Order: sequence, then structure tokens, then C-alpha cells
Amino acid sequence: MLRNRLKLTFTLSFIAIIVLCAALIYTGRLPSAFTAFTENIEGEKASKQLFEAYNVMDNTFHFELPDSWHTQEVSFAGGEILYHMNFISQDKRINGFVQVWKLSKPLKQFIEESKESAVGVVDFKHFDIKEIMADNKKGYLIDYSRANPEGEYNRAYEAFIEGYSNKVYRISFFVPEKEWKNYYKVLFDRIIHTMNIKK
Repeated sequence: MLRNRLKLTFTLSFIAIIVLCAALIYTGRLPSAFTAFTENIEGEKASKQLFEAYNVMDNTFHFELPDSWHTQEVSFAGGEILYHMNFISQDKRINGFVQVWKLSKPLKQFIEESKESAVGVVDFKHFDIKEIMADNKKGYLIDYSRANPEGEYNRAYEAFIEGYSNKVYRISFFVPEKEWKNYYKVLFDRIIHTMNIKK
């Protein structure tokens, strides 16, 4: 009796799965369901990602990046860029940098002028700016897609945070648009909010 119930339960479950898959295929939703499922798994991995802490500029600036990412500090002459570190993810999909700038103008003005000077020269698919807070400091988050020289689009996600003494702290992430995953925003926001800025 128990054995027959188990067989019946198994058979009905199997039929229900077949019917569900057929319905998803028929409505064209199987690919989107599969994408959502894989992104959920990848998002779960990102939430469990281990991070490595960086304390730079005489311990006045702290941030964290995934410990599997490769990093390289670069020095610039001229004095406007006080600190620069490139990074690239292990799978080479994500690259970007962390910078500290010394600006001679307010951050909002700098961002507005940068956007205006790029309009007409750079092909933007979309360009969104919003105010954010990181380490209890005001800043701006810029999310945009722009064409590269080959005509393919790259997605950018950049945070600019105001610091002390006209310093601006910037973290920029770049991903080929065709490889963009929705959970990247969760990972990038997590990195942005690891920033700790001291005087």
C-alpha cells in the first residue's frame, strides 16, 4: 500500500514537471526562467564572496574587493589623481579601478561637466545619475552603457564619493553589456559600501 502511494506520488510529480516544462516552452518563458534561475545561483555565490581589505594612503582610505580579483596599483604624475588601483575579476568579465582625486571644483559640477563634454562624442545607450551615501558621505552613482571603438556596448557602474579637503573617492566597474548580470549591482553596491574614508 505504501509502496503504491510512493509510485503514484513519483509518477504525478514527474507528470507535473513535464507539463510545467511544456507550458514554459510553449509560452516562450523557459529561457527567461532558466536565466533567472542561473542568475539567482550566481547572486547567491556573490553574496558569499570572500573579500580582501585594502588600507591605502597612510590608512586614510579603506575598501574591500573580492579576494579572487587581481589588482595592480599604478602611480600618476601631475597631482590630480592621488591614488589608482586597477582590478579585474578572475573570469575577466569585470574590470575597473579605484581612485582618489584632488578636485579644484565641486563634485556635482565635475560630473555635470563630464557628462556634457561626452554628449555628442560618446554614444550612450542610457545614462542615469543618482545621489547616494557611502560611509556617511554624499556621492553620486552613475550607471550607463556606451559604445566602444568596435561598436559594442560596455556597461559602467561608477561611484563618486566626496571626501575631505576636496578629495573624491571613485570606484568604477566595467562589463561588456552582453555579459551583464543583474546581480552585479548587488556585488558592486556591496563593494562601494565597504569604503571607509578618514581625514
